[in-house]
Amino acid sequence: MQSLATLVRRRGEEDGYLTIQFVVAVGFSLLLLVLIANVIIVQYAQGVVRSAAEEGAQAGSRLTGTGAECEARANEVLGTLLGGAMGAAIEVDCTVGPNEVAATVNYSFTPWLPLIPSWTGSQTSFAVKEALPS
Repeated sequence: MQSLATLVRRRGEEDGYLTIQFVVAVGFSLLLLVLIANVIIVQYAQGVVRSAAEEGAQAGSRLTGTGAECEARANEVLGTLLGGAMGAAIEVDCTVGPNEVAATVNYSFTPWLPLIPSWTGSQTSFAVKEALPS
């Protein structure tokens, strides 16, 4: 049987190991939390881009609607719902034809951590152009 002095000495040699493991585990947990939050924010931003494209196409589809009105409405939605740095790299382009309106929103979202590639894409929405009754 071991003496009390031997047990106390062995316990003293292992002090501090749990602290390092705990700090590393908490660090990885926080990193995972930031990654999940970043994905949630990008999903929200993609929803805003989709809404802006739809609103722009609807604004341009009115009988007297123009491409400028389409772009203004899409930019208004983007400015209201997605300001700051995330809204900086977004471009809106509207094409008004005789029968339809196309609103295209090109975006690029920069991630919070440099390990993740940036999210880039495009959202196009179409609306039928109003016409005078025949």
